[in-house]
Amino acid sequence: MRTQLLADKETLLGAMSTSHYAHLQCVDARDDAMTSSATGWLERSVDELHEREEHRRNRARVTEINHLIDHLRDDVDNVEMMFD
Repeated sequence: MRTQLLADKETLLGAMSTSHYAHLQCVDARDDAMTSSATGWLERSVDELHEREEHRRNRARVTEINHLIDHLRDDVDNVEMMFD
């Protein structure tokens, strides 16, 4: 009977070890999926932010150029009026 208990104990320990290993694999797989998802979200967010900031800078630069052109036109108009 003692041999039978040891065999059952070894079987039980083996099953527990296998179950524990399978559980760790599930946890690791979920961790990898979450890390990948978070990394993807971060990359998309940074790209979107960069794109918005680039667009804002471009619009600001175009506005600045338009103001410069308007100022130069006013100067040219003033010079023309001086010679008329």
